[in-house]
Order: sequence, then C-alpha cells, then structure tokens
Amino acid sequence: MVGGFEIRGTTRLMGVIGDPIAQAKTPAAINPLFAARGADIACVPLHVPASDLSVIWAGLKAIPNLIGFGITLPHKQTAVELCDSLDPVAARVGAVNVVRRERDGSFRGYQFDGKGFVRGLLSSGIIIKDRDVLMVGAGGAAVAIAFALVEEGARGITVSNRTMDKAEALAAAINAGFGRSIAKAGKPEPGADALVVNATSLGLKETDALPLDAALLQSGMTLAEVIAQPETTRLLALADKGGVQVHSGIHMITGQVGLIADHLCELWG
Repeated sequence: MVGGFEIRGTTRLMGVIGDPIAQAKTPAAINPLFAARGADIACVPLHVPASDLSVIWAGLKAIPNLIGFGITLPHKQTAVELCDSLDPVAARVGAVNVVRRERDGSFRGYQFDGKGFVRGLLSSGIIIKDRDVLMVGAGGAAVAIAFALVEEGARGITVSNRTMDKAEALAAAINAGFGRSIAKAGKPEPGADALVVNATSLGLKETDALPLDAALLQSGMTLAEVIAQPETTRLLALADKGGVQVHSGIHMITGQVGLIADHLCELWG
C-alpha cells in the first residue's frame, strides 16, 4: 500500500530523482494527494548519481508507465539540457524541478520551486512584500525562488555564493528578467529585518559547514530553509535560539505538492 491505495499493474509511476535521495519528502507528501484524487499514480524515490544522469534519463523515458518525476539536488540545472521542451518559467530560471511526460511521449520540464516556496512562506504568515532578501546559494532552487520572491513584492535581493561569478550571474538574470536593478551579488551578511534564504545543500548533514555565520542572524529577521530533511537544520536551530523567526524547508514541499499533483493528474490522473 502506498498513499492509502494499492499498487497494481495499472499503476502509473512518478519518480523523484536526486543524489542523494534519502532526504526526499515529496513521495510521502504527494501520494496521499494522488489517493484523494482517485488517481492510480504512485510516487517513489530514485537514487540517480550525477555521473549517470543522462544514461538513467534515457531509461526513464523508455518506461511507458512512468508519467514524470520530481528533481532535487544536484540535477535541477543539468536537466534543462535533457528535456525535450521547457515550460516558460523553467526556461526563464534555467532550472527544472518537475518533468512531465506529455501525450506525445516527450519530456517537458517545469518549475514549481519558486511558487511552492512563496506559498509556504505566505501560509506561515511570513511577510515578503517590501522586504530585503539575502539569498545564500545560486543553484537551481535559488534561481526559481529569487524570481518568485521578486514577483511577490520583495524590495531587493542580495545573492551570496561561494563562487562569486555565479552570484553575479543570478543577480544579472533577475535584473534582466524584471527590467530594473533589484538584485546584486554580495557577502552573506543580512541587513536588519531581512528575509534570509538558505538555498544551498549545506545542512543536509549535521557535519556540514554553516552557509553563513549564525551570529549575524538577529531578532526581526526570518531564516527560511529549502532543506526539508532534517526539518530543523543546525542553522535553523541556532537561529531559533537567537530569537529569529525560522521556517523549515518542509513548507516548500507542502507548498508545491498540490500544484504538482494537479499538473500530473491533468494528463494522467
């Protein structure tokens, strides 16, 4: 039994690919939604090493009852080149987090990270409009989230990344996308009352380095994670002790699974 229904020979599959994959929360979150819709679809995690992505991608495409898959680290940007086509949002941010098999059998890439992240923030009562954002990280999730935060009314975004040219590239892409200077590259040093987003993978393991100095996080700020497992990262725990409003990455998952379930059921439910 998965998600409250029986897996049968007729069951269509949705995968979630990543490297690692043990932290994936999407299957547990989306299977009950498929069941509630009466859809004969089951979501399963698939460990896809980065070095084998193109080979495994071809295998996934050759499985007729696999109707699509979610994508987590580190494949979100690499997948762009493997998709047969891209939704305009995915094309704009240059990253994919859901692939759907279309009626003609082609794989089309979509992007729900940004909308899901914003939904999660708003459902928790966290203010975005007219607020400065410090975005730590410049990978696929960071790109999608940055665009979504600007669309929701963020005042400005500072992008910080270990590789400065990636931070500068993301800031330039945001400014070009919105036709105004709203983003810049900078150090991981949040201003007063900032919304701080850790969009890196640092925090998946307890031994990971912190993505920024926790001592810089002060009351009045909000620290939001994209990491859903563990639900409370070491950085979140330190920020919480310091009186900072904290927001787990699990909210990004819950914020987007409904959108993804609807999207897949539109063709295959």
